Amino acid sequence: MNERLEEPTTKEAIRESLPEPPSEPAADEKTIPWSGPAWLRLAYMFEFLIALVTIFTVWSQVGGQGHLDLMAWYIKLGLSLGLAWCVVRFTAAMVEHEKAWNVHTAMWLAWMVLFAAAMGGVTYYYHIHEVPDESDTDDTSSTSVHLPAWGDPTDSETVLHLPGMNVIFPGDGTNG
Repeated sequence: MNERLEEPTTKEAIRESLPEPPSEPAADEKTIPWSGPAWLRLAYMFEFLIALVTIFTVWSQVGGQGHLDLMAWYIKLGLSLGLAWCVVRFTAAMVEHEKAWNVHTAMWLAWMVLFAAAMGGVTYYYHIHEVPDESDTDDTSSTSVHLPAWGDPTDSETVLHLPGMNVIFPGDGTNG
């Protein structure tokens, strides 16, 4: 039993201590890097920002700024960001495929319609549950106007009865 143990050389020790390089993923797991032009990402970013500004402007004009003011900020933010994202993905689906109108663009268009309908529904909800400013309306209130007599205070006065308003004119002494 005189076998000699061989110790590894320095090069072999370094090779054994290094981790093995990761193996290539299978063909179906392989991620495809961004293949479009670099400026396209910038264009999508600007489209997203323009879509946000447009969404808020159209929403306030169509739905009414007063209803948006009553709405919680996170509802407005979530719906606006969601719709702007759908707009950008709709454009990307048109650019990335051979035909502009395809299954992906139809899907993103459906999502845009869904977000727009949600925005309309929330705006309508806040419209219905809006607290009225005044409790008096023109139908239930009346206004009286009394003008002082210019002549003799014993003269009779003319009263004009209008819906919701009584106007009293000073008498001229001929009204009995």
